[in-house]
Amino acid sequence: MGCWGMGISQSDEFCEIYERFIEEYDEGKPLLDIKQDILDEYLEEFDENDGILHDVYFAIGKAEWMCGGISDEVLDKITQIIHSGANIDFYRELEASKNDLKLRQKNLDKFLSSLAVPREKPRKRKIPTERYQPIEKPKLPPFKCGDIFLYEVNGKYRLLCLISRGKFYSTVATYCYVWQRLYEAIPSIDDLVNELIIPLGYFTAETFPNIENLKYFGNIPNLAKLNITIPGVFCSQWVPATWAVAKEENLLEEFPAEMCMRLGDCFKKIYELKGCTD
Repeated sequence: MGCWGMGISQSDEFCEIYERFIEEYDEGKPLLDIKQDILDEYLEEFDENDGILHDVYFAIGKAEWMCGGISDEVLDKITQIIHSGANIDFYRELEASKNDLKLRQKNLDKFLSSLAVPREKPRKRKIPTERYQPIEKPKLPPFKCGDIFLYEVNGKYRLLCLISRGKFYSTVATYCYVWQRLYEAIPSIDDLVNELIIPLGYFTAETFPNIENLKYFGNIPNLAKLNITIPGVFCSQWVPATWAVAKEENLLEEFPAEMCMRLGDCFKKIYELKGCTD
C-alpha cells in the first residue's frame, strides 16, 4: 500500500477499491455483492486486523454512502477502527510524524461524522449504452501479493516480485521489487531472503513485461509485509522509486549493490516498526 498524505483517500488501496466499487455499481452489480466480493478477496489474503484493510473498509463505506447508504456492517467496522485508534497505530508504524498523526485523526473523525449523515441525492448508475463502446485497454495479469516471477535475460534470470495493485495517478498499476543480480542458475526460493533487492516502482498495464517472457516461480508470504511500508523507510535511495514508472527494459539493467538492500534486513526493519520479533 502506498500513502501520499493524511487524507482518507490519499492511499493506493482506497483509490483502487473506491474506483472498482463505482465501476461495478455502474455496470449494474448489486451493492451487497460488490461489498462482499471485495471483502472476501481481501480477507482471504490478509488477517482481519491488518492495517491494509482499514482503507478497504473506508473506501467501501464512502462508495456505499455515495450510492444510497452505508451498510450497518461497514459503518460499525469503520467506527471500531477509528475509535480504537487502530488506524493511528498503523500510521505510526509507517513512521508518520506527530503532526501528521494529529491531522490523520482529524480527518478520520470528520470522515466518520460525514458517513452518519445520509447523502441527499444518491449517485445514479452510469450504465454504458451500446452507442458508446469502451476501448479495450491492456490489463494487468492476476497475481497474489508476494508472487515471484522469472524473467529470462540472455540466458540468465532476473527475479521480480509483485507487491501490490493500486493507483498510479489515474491508472491501475502494480508495485514491483526485483532481486539485484542476474542468476545463471535458478536459485531456491529459500535463498532469496539473503539476496539484495531494489524497488522498480509501478508497472502499468501498458508497461508490464510481456507475459510470455515471465514464468511463475513461487510465493513468499512475508513479501506482503513490504506492501504496508513506504520503500524509503528501508533505504533513503528508494524514495524516487516509490513513484517510478517501471518498464520491461528495466529488467535488463544492472543495479549497483550499494543501492540495494538484503530482503531479510527489510523484514527485520518491519518487525522493529511493529515491535515484534518474528
